[in-house]
Amino acid sequence: MEFKKFLPGFRVISYHGNPKRRKELRHGWNNKHHFNVCITSYTLASRDNKIFKRKAWYYMILDEAHMIKNFKSQRWGLLLQIRSYRRLLLTGTPLQNNLTELWALLQFLMSGANFVNLKEFGDWFSNPLEKAIEMGNTLDDDTMQRVSKLHTVLRPYLLRRLKRDVEKELPSKFEHLTLCPLSKRQRFLYDEFMSRAQTRDALQSGIYQKIANILMQLRKVCNHPDLFEVRPIVTSFAMSRSAIANFEIKELLLRRKLLDEDDERVSLNVVGLRFIDRQNVSLLTAVETRYLDATSRLPYFGEVTGEAQPKDMRTIAGFRKYAAYLQRAKTVARWSQIGYLNKLRCSGIPIYSSECISVVQQMSTAILPFSHLDTRLNYLDNVDRVNKSVKSYSDRAQEMVPLVNCFAFVTPAVVSLDMPRIALSGFEDVVLQQPLGFDEVLHQASVKLQIAFPDASLLQYDCGKLQELATLLREKKSGGHRILIFTQMTRVLDILEIFLNFHGYLYLRLDGATKIEDRQYITERFNADPRIFCFISSSRSGGVGINLTGADTVIFYDSDFNPQMDRQCEDRAHRIGQIRDVHIYRFVSRFTVEEAMLRKANQKRHLDDLVIQKGEFDWRSLFNVNDESALTKALANYEDVEDRHAAAVAAREEFSLVGADEADFSDAEPGGGRVGDGDVDGGGLAVDGVDAIGEDLVIEGGGEEEEEGGTVVEYMLAFVERDWEFFTECEPYV
Repeated sequence: MEFKKFLPGFRVISYHGNPKRRKELRHGWNNKHHFNVCITSYTLASRDNKIFKRKAWYYMILDEAHMIKNFKSQRWGLLLQIRSYRRLLLTGTPLQNNLTELWALLQFLMSGANFVNLKEFGDWFSNPLEKAIEMGNTLDDDTMQRVSKLHTVLRPYLLRRLKRDVEKELPSKFEHLTLCPLSKRQRFLYDEFMSRAQTRDALQSGIYQKIANILMQLRKVCNHPDLFEVRPIVTSFAMSRSAIANFEIKELLLRRKLLDEDDERVSLNVVGLRFIDRQNVSLLTAVETRYLDATSRLPYFGEVTGEAQPKDMRTIAGFRKYAAYLQRAKTVARWSQIGYLNKLRCSGIPIYSSECISVVQQMSTAILPFSHLDTRLNYLDNVDRVNKSVKSYSDRAQEMVPLVNCFAFVTPAVVSLDMPRIALSGFEDVVLQQPLGFDEVLHQASVKLQIAFPDASLLQYDCGKLQELATLLREKKSGGHRILIFTQMTRVLDILEIFLNFHGYLYLRLDGATKIEDRQYITERFNADPRIFCFISSSRSGGVGINLTGADTVIFYDSDFNPQMDRQCEDRAHRIGQIRDVHIYRFVSRFTVEEAMLRKANQKRHLDDLVIQKGEFDWRSLFNVNDESALTKALANYEDVEDRHAAAVAAREEFSLVGADEADFSDAEPGGGRVGDGDVDGGGLAVDGVDAIGEDLVIEGGGEEEEEGGTVVEYMLAFVERDWEFFTECEPYV
């Protein structure tokens, strides 16, 4: 599209598709005037390397040149084999992790030339500079001389073109650091993982893969504990046979057999324990039976045994006297028991007399709701109080819903399938006579007692970052802002989707599974539809090649090992076409490995600022232009008349405004700063410009000093740092 816009006369081949299509595109391309430009991807250029290196190319231009920053990669070697008269690398991040990557780009440009080798380059520049930055000390004169020499070496090969050179009205960019405390669950999982013996053994082993895995697990805990250990869905363990069933035989043989024995063999009525055996007796008969009580006429009634005799075993007379006392006491006790039982039987009053039972039995049917009747009398339709006094099962279940939701929450650890048979033995007929739909009434309560899902709000409250994100999104939503959220892990996108749905925010998602043809549609829809509040994406998928100027807020849920990757993600919103200031929020979990990663990323940013940003490798350094007036005149020779006139008018207006401001706020004497209307030397371009990209670092949630990371964290980062490609060249984390 860009070639058609700026160079419509060029013949352009878009080299992509399946092998059959690519073979068709190569028909006749050895002819001199078959095409002018061939556009392809890194993957296809490497895959069809044998075909590309047969042809002598005049210019090889690599966009996103940081893709070949690893000189040990197969891609770097294959692209180096393609013959070309000139080479041009386009990238916004020539220095990402270390100076070795910058050397790889320079070596690719000057292949075959007498360029310094990697060892000499490291001894001269890489090792001293990186060591000085890691130590955090002020750079001494020797280090600054090395930096100046490195700028001299790079200046012939490096040209910077900044956004402010193209767009004068580019909005500012502000960066905010948000320190997020770990939740209680996160802190428990973090400390528990670090205290494992397996973790300590892996750290002591020094094996790279194990240490990298530990670092990744800690990052998962910081992002969300569900990435490390998912909250389980609690269900009961179902046993076909309960523990109480082992005593079923004893139950049948002993206790139940005794309870179900016939009254003739075991009569509980003797001691008055069967209170309902006399329910067939009328109340009048029971009262008359009381008068038949002849307990007072029994022998020994009311007599006492007297004073106990001493037990004398030495003399015959004493022993006989003691034996007579025992015999009399036994006889008195026997007749006292007979009198007690006789009085108990004669004075018994039934709980439900035969008259009461007969009245109840004569009632027509049980009391049921009117909804159970096939026909209803018309005059009962208006009796609301009677109708509401007896409610149906469904109505009563509806009233009990709040109580069920409040108290039916404890899922038993173990349930047995044979408990109803054991507990309800003898009530089979009652269970079978239940009305239809009775099981549905108890379905909700029974399900809540059988399975317990984690509460939806726990997704947010289990994670400190999501709690901060909820507050930030609520604030941005009320202010009319739109959000970009980037993360390293694809599984975090799944959690963010659930989180955004829970709060009711509209969003779009872009990840590695998104088709190429859908990427442009998704980005255009987000920019065009202001109702879509959030755009979530993985840093690897959404960091390059898309325009998301519809958003003015960028949130990094987690940071990349390579700070330049995050900078590319920032540029999705802070680019030409943006009309609002862009605010960037970076979430970092407090007192975790992420703080150490942030310090390492800041060291890399410092290295980039020292080597690239302060080198001033702009187009002015190529032409040694020091006079703005001469530059303006030189550029005017190649502009149209209308453009030159418009530029002169704009320059006079700008100079007039600047002069007026200086006159208003200057402390100089009056008359010393008069602005005239005549010709202005330099066309007004000599006024110092101000960088429109502001870097305002705001620390949220903390006024405390940043603590040094623990020795274990520093050890892991230092160990893993020697091969950052493990993290930067792989697919998005899952």
